[in-house]
Amino acid sequence: MKYLVALLVAASAVAPAAAVNLVTNGGFEASSYTSNTQFGAGFGGQGVTGWTGAGGNQLQFYFVGGTQTTTNAVNQFGDPQGYFRPNFSTLSPNGGNFVALDGDSDYRGQISQTLNGLTAGKKYDVTFSWAASQLRNRTGATTEQLLVGFGSATQATEVVAVPSEGFRGWFNEKFSFTAGGASQVLSFLSVGTPNGLPPIAALHGVSVVAGVPEPSAWLLMIAGFGLVGFSARRRARGVAA
Repeated sequence: MKYLVALLVAASAVAPAAAVNLVTNGGFEASSYTSNTQFGAGFGGQGVTGWTGAGGNQLQFYFVGGTQTTTNAVNQFGDPQGYFRPNFSTLSPNGGNFVALDGDSDYRGQISQTLNGLTAGKKYDVTFSWAASQLRNRTGATTEQLLVGFGSATQATEVVAVPSEGFRGWFNEKFSFTAGGASQVLSFLSVGTPNGLPPIAALHGVSVVAGVPEPSAWLLMIAGFGLVGFSARRRARGVAA
């Protein structure tokens, strides 16, 4: 029994090693842009380091922290006063840069990044912060959510209802995915209603780390090993006797 107690005490003092973020530029701080701009295939290029913006009609926007109400965003809506409604006042959670994705079904914004060095069959935790709002020059209630893709799997945030000229967020999310191979595409797609207003999702602080057991799980595992060892020692003593 002393052996088991010692194991439990040792386990309580052991902390898992710091997780490594597999995402490049998860905070969107690295970019070739010096001001707010639209980006993606055919729209302003791919100037957000590590990320690819969708092409066609899909709309993605890059915002430099602290400037979205004073610097014109280069976008088809021609709004010189800024991009989001005034209620969008908190910037990103840490005041840094962020990406905004149009949720209108005709323009659904999407960004993606290929992650390498994964282990097939291993779980990975995807965490991020997001918020919902609308364009400054629109009025009317909207809904918004994000679809998160990881390889062939997709998970969705809750649908967030936003009042006219409103803002909701920032929300902190965590999804767990199982890697299907050494490389997987991580993506974020904005889905909102109704068309024309339009609903907008803002994204910041993306992280992907290998899933690790919770501290309580570590304790249970080590305790289990201790019980196995303790039982083995008792059997060995019985045989010797």
